[in-house]
Amino acid sequence: MKKTLFLSIIAMLFLFSCKRDHSASNGPKGKKYPVTFNITNFGQHQTNFAIRHGANHLADTVSTPASGADILYYAAYDNFGTPAHNFVLKQDSSMAGFGTITDSLLAGTYEITLVAGKKGLQYIGGANISNAGFTYGSTKWLDTFWDDFTITVGSSGISQDVTLKRVVGKLELNITDDIPANADSLVINVNPETINMWANSGTPMGPPSGTVTYSEKIPAGAIGTTNFTMDRLIGNNQAPFTATITCKDASNAVIGSATVSNVTVQPNMTTVLSGNLFGSPSGNSQTFNVKIDTAWSSTVNTGTFGVSRNGSLHMQKTKF
Repeated sequence: MKKTLFLSIIAMLFLFSCKRDHSASNGPKGKKYPVTFNITNFGQHQTNFAIRHGANHLADTVSTPASGADILYYAAYDNFGTPAHNFVLKQDSSMAGFGTITDSLLAGTYEITLVAGKKGLQYIGGANISNAGFTYGSTKWLDTFWDDFTITVGSSGISQDVTLKRVVGKLELNITDDIPANADSLVINVNPETINMWANSGTPMGPPSGTVTYSEKIPAGAIGTTNFTMDRLIGNNQAPFTATITCKDASNAVIGSATVSNVTVQPNMTTVLSGNLFGSPSGNSQTFNVKIDTAWSSTVNTGTFGVSRNGSLHMQKTKF
């Protein structure tokens, strides 16, 4: 009897020991280390983005706060390309600490993606970096900045400054002949345009296949003047596209048109289409010249991404 009781006690102790060891093996897998990214500035800022004629800037058509962005997204992926968290961090310019990302990561190698832009910018993604991207949900792009890079977390924290790069280009139309008295609106159709961009490259997702149309009222002050200029942001920074330019009168009748093929726009650069839209006295429309202007604007402003503020970081979590 005593022998049986002794063996039962030994078995219970062995079972308890096994359970304790198994429980310990399911505990924390490792220590996490603080990782901080400070978005210091943009390479260039958009200025005087407007409809204008000559040297007179009549009215800004795109609002451009000094920071250059309203929304910032942050995502971290492990060496298998899967998310390090079950959320994408989203900041907006009203948050304390806007432009500073603080995270905690286990030791290892990670791919970091940062995307910033105007209100309406969306981060879209699946269960892998190869499926992730960003969009405005339409083909009309606003100013957008991006970066993707790799870090290795070792036995200590990381603090790193990051400068985001502009991924959109600018298409500028310059009408060199006089704007007729009956001119009412100017329309630019761009085909194809991209809708989504890859998060890991800042380039269009697949061949661009969308179409976007911009239409602007011609101000009264532009009538009879030359060098009327209209500019817009383009997301298709890879494939050639066709720009169709049309001027209409108040009754919607076409009074001038031109088509320019094989136009390309590069990130952070301006493509200028320049020519006579209303034709020669014989009524024949003249060819538009195409050139690339490496300077985004005549005036380059640089500055911080956002105002530095004390306080904790508030996160809006968006599930994949």
